Amino acid sequence: MKFNNFFSPCSMAGIALDYSPELESDDSSLNSEKDYEGDGKKLRRREKNRIAAQKSRQKQTQRADILHQEYEQLERENASLKKEIQSLKDELKQWNQVVLQHEPQCAMLTAPLTGKPQVDLTDFLPEDWREAELLKY
Repeated sequence: MKFNNFFSPCSMAGIALDYSPELESDDSSLNSEKDYEGDGKKLRRREKNRIAAQKSRQKQTQRADILHQEYEQLERENASLKKEIQSLKDELKQWNQVVLQHEPQCAMLTAPLTGKPQVDLTDFLPEDWREAELLKY
């Protein structure tokens, strides 16, 4: 059996004697180019990640700002509604006072109990009061 592609120990000896560090430096320069290229990829990836993180933080800040604005708007609306409730309560007190003052003089309350009021309350309302009431809701 004959191996043409393999070196014999004698032919290897000649190669070992011709060794020079310059050949190794060529390999190391290839490695350093690969390292440099890898470092460049790392730097680009880090830069992209830094930009993505910055955008994410910016979006988070915007969302927080929007929520804060909504909160402030709701607080103002709540305060306004509380004022309106208080105003309506005051108005109700006034109307209750009017009713209390009117009760002793009310003809409807002093009328005999026949099952029907002597005065139809709807007579005092505008003719389209039912339609107006329905349109409210």
